[in-house]
Amino acid sequence: MNNEESVYRTSLLLVEHFNNCIQRSGKGIHTRIFSHILHPEQEFVAIGCSKEVIDGAKAYPEHVVPCATLINESFRLIEDGMAKEDIAKLLAKHWKIVYISKVQATYLDTKKGLNLKYKMPEGWTFETGDTFARMKLAKIEVLPLS
Repeated sequence: MNNEESVYRTSLLLVEHFNNCIQRSGKGIHTRIFSHILHPEQEFVAIGCSKEVIDGAKAYPEHVVPCATLINESFRLIEDGMAKEDIAKLLAKHWKIVYISKVQATYLDTKKGLNLKYKMPEGWTFETGDTFARMKLAKIEVLPLS
C-alpha cells in the first residue's frame, strides 16, 4: 500500500471517529489526533519546505490546513450528510505538512501576522479551496522535498 492509500484509509477512520464523537455530543477530539493516528505523520503527509528552511533555517513542521479546520470542516460535512468516502477524500487532499521557519510560523499563526493558526483565509472552502491558500497569503513559497 502506498502513502496516498494509507492517508485515504486513515482519513476514512478519522471520519468514522468524528461521527462517533458527534454522536457523543462532539467530545473527544484533539488536534493531535492527526500526528498520532498516522505515525510518524511526516512520513505520510510531508510534501515540501520553504526556501528559508533550504537556506538553513531550523525546520518547523506546519500543517498546510490547520488541524482544527480539518476537524471542524469534517464535522460540518458529516452533519450535512455528505458520504463518509467523500469527506475522507477531502480530508486526505488537505492533510499536508510543510517545513517552514519559526519566523514564518509566527507570522502565519499569531496576531503579529495573519492570525491563521486555527483557520484558513476568509472565503476559503473545504470543498473547493486551494490547500495552499494560507501559505500563499503568507507569501511562503513551498518547494518540494527532495
